[in-house]
Amino acid sequence: MSDQHVHVSRGVSKLGHAIPSVNLPPGPTCRPDAPCFKLCYARKGRFSFQHNKDLTQRNLDLWTTDPVRFERECVCAAYPSRFFRWHSSGDIPDANYLKMMVRVAEDCPNTSFLCFTKKYELVDDFIREQGVEAVPRNLKLVYSAWDNFVPRNPNNLPMAYIDLKGKDCPIPDDARVCTGYCGDCVLSRYSCWDLNPGESVVFKQH
Repeated sequence: MSDQHVHVSRGVSKLGHAIPSVNLPPGPTCRPDAPCFKLCYARKGRFSFQHNKDLTQRNLDLWTTDPVRFERECVCAAYPSRFFRWHSSGDIPDANYLKMMVRVAEDCPNTSFLCFTKKYELVDDFIREQGVEAVPRNLKLVYSAWDNFVPRNPNNLPMAYIDLKGKDCPIPDDARVCTGYCGDCVLSRYSCWDLNPGESVVFKQH
């Protein structure tokens, strides 16, 4: 058993201190053809500090070497919180991790979970095998698009778009506009945690 622990971030400025998040390193956990890699906010600012890069890598290493402990500690971190964010940095590394996220949501029925992902195929495969009803209602999986890189989305999951500087991106007219601070938005019942099938949100490029 590893002697490491999951690092739970509580100081992400956009989320606020009340919304914990578990983060992974961008790059190793992202899809190889991710078009956002060069402009990724999780490779800039405080995320680029070596200490923070070490923490996200430690989380990935713990998942790889001791997934039971990783899952248990994620439950402990999420259970007392109303809201929880998967991956302000990084993405779903593999199919077993996605299944773990589902179990954590089932173990924490009073917590609302949010995950933006470009690992479309992982989610599509899970839903095809398990059925869309296997995704707990308190786990919001949101497909993240980038310019013309838009998924097929056969299950009509919520979508997130980026308003790129100097580009005319294909963004639905009725997409919710991110306010920039989740700490207030989650209280409005109009946040990303409240997105329904077919709905979308748009973020300004960081």
